[in-house]
Amino acid sequence: MSIKLPSLPIDAGELLQHVSRIAYRGSPLYYGRDGTNRYDDPEQAYGVLYLGRDLPTALMESVFHKHQWLVDTKRSIALNEVQSRMVRAVGVLEDLRLADLTAPGVMAGRFGLNLEQLASRDYTHTQQVSAQAHAMLGDDGLPLFDGVLYPSRNNYPAASIALFERARAKISVIEDIDLVDHVDWPRFVATYRIGVAPDPGPVEPDDEAS
Repeated sequence: MSIKLPSLPIDAGELLQHVSRIAYRGSPLYYGRDGTNRYDDPEQAYGVLYLGRDLPTALMESVFHKHQWLVDTKRSIALNEVQSRMVRAVGVLEDLRLADLTAPGVMAGRFGLNLEQLASRDYTHTQQVSAQAHAMLGDDGLPLFDGVLYPSRNNYPAASIALFERARAKISVIEDIDLVDHVDWPRFVATYRIGVAPDPGPVEPDDEAS
């Protein structure tokens, strides 16, 4: 393949974060392959797990990814929705190598994509990028990348991780933490001006990243 991509390493020992529902406590991490998320495989042949390197990005790309911030300035979420969520602390067991889609010139210069295409709810272009990165091989004939690092649509300029299913042995859940008990939850509520309402709020939650 003619396109070459810069790589970004995630060292063994680093902790990543995945927001899920408490119903999945203790269950294996889920690699979706239904093609409904931004960097899923368009052919649905391999699964993808979405992770954040910090809690705000993990939350903004999952629980809040459909919220219309410009329309609803209250930025509220129902208490029962908060209580139904947990954060999966995911430990990196072996070094990960990600295709760095956030590097200067990659999206425009190497894939010919603009910001509108990257942020669109039509995932055609980004899923094609995922498939190309997944198919890239090194000189040894082995896959180059374990996943992609991509710009967060909802917490820009932070970045998110779409991890390919073939890297599942390189990570493991270290702990499942109720969202309300997460050390960074109060800071997120204050910084992002989130109101926790006793009644159902306007958030349209979803377990997967956008």
